Amino acid sequence: MRQRIRKLPDFLGVGALGFAVDAIVFFGLTLFFSTQYWRARIIASVVAIAATWAVNRVATFSAWRVYTAFAEFLRYLVASSVGAGANLAVMSVIAPYDANLRHVPAYCAGAAVGLVVNFLLYNMFVFPGDRKA
Repeated sequence: MRQRIRKLPDFLGVGALGFAVDAIVFFGLTLFFSTQYWRARIIASVVAIAATWAVNRVATFSAWRVYTAFAEFLRYLVASSVGAGANLAVMSVIAPYDANLRHVPAYCAGAAVGLVVNFLLYNMFVFPGDRKA
């Protein structure tokens, strides 16, 4: 597990990329197209999931891959969907109170919860293998 914890900075770097992709899509949809926050959350999550899987697969968790790319992507999608669900649940609690702040507090709180859930699930469910030599 120590080796996986050492990958946390890499995971956070990929997460920053995913956060940027997610934020651009989310705020682009809500600000420019007046998309409801929960619809924008779902669309942005799907786009960010695809982007982060590609990078995490070859960079962060490459030593722990045990599945084919397709099976791994499906597992990543399921794990990420759980993280996105946690994110949306937190956003849904805060969003009714922060509309005047463009839902930024709800967005950030949801992202923080999603980050923790995703790191745990990616390690246990998507990339569970022993480190390759």
